[in-house]
Amino acid sequence: MKGIFSKKFHKKANFDFAIGTPPTDSQYWPKEWEEIYHKSYPRFPKKELSKNLLDLGMLKNSLENRHSEREFDWTKKISFDELSTILSYSAGIRTPDVEGEAVRRFYPSGGARYPLEVYAVIQRVEGMIPGIYHFNVKDNALETLTIDPEYMGGIIEGLFYPWSRLAAVVLFTTAVWDRNFMKYDNRGYRITLLEAGHLNHNFALTASALGIKCCNSVGFHNQRTNEMLDIENEDEDTVYMTLLSK
Repeated sequence: MKGIFSKKFHKKANFDFAIGTPPTDSQYWPKEWEEIYHKSYPRFPKKELSKNLLDLGMLKNSLENRHSEREFDWTKKISFDELSTILSYSAGIRTPDVEGEAVRRFYPSGGARYPLEVYAVIQRVEGMIPGIYHFNVKDNALETLTIDPEYMGGIIEGLFYPWSRLAAVVLFTTAVWDRNFMKYDNRGYRITLLEAGHLNHNFALTASALGIKCCNSVGFHNQRTNEMLDIENEDEDTVYMTLLSK
């Protein structure tokens, strides 16, 4: 079986904390956790970049305004149009092929294997029943997996930070490993995780363009999340999440 080493490694790196465990207080973090390091070569010549930066249009505003936000208003909803825009321009189809078949997307994928899936845990979206949904890329639609409050409570309980549980929408990115491993074997593991970064940065930039608060995070219980998404096997795993709110 291709990719078996990567699958085992991924399981070993799971964040399976004891549910209900409070996060450590940042005031007790060691200094090394907060200090930002930079690498330089002081012995070699240096040329500063030009101050005449070229116009990026609206992208410049999205880049400047993008930052992780962790204060969410429980009383405010995201509109369905806002969520649709974020999903469509981040994870959706960009161009069809010559026969009209959906192919390319808004982020790079090694070998165009597209091993990622997106699940939306919706708490507060206008016109949507709270529940767990799957983003069907081909049909550009949200598929209702469950609106059972027990499943909703279970997946929200698996978020490590209390503030993250107040998000209007939690977007989970999962990896369907064999889509990449069939071509790249264990090296496909690196490619898949890099791709997850590309996709979730799209979420952050599109949210920034719409004035939606956003935070990318891996602060979730891997096993609990997989159980609630019904992907508890070796074929698919949750690798990343993006929190959206107002």
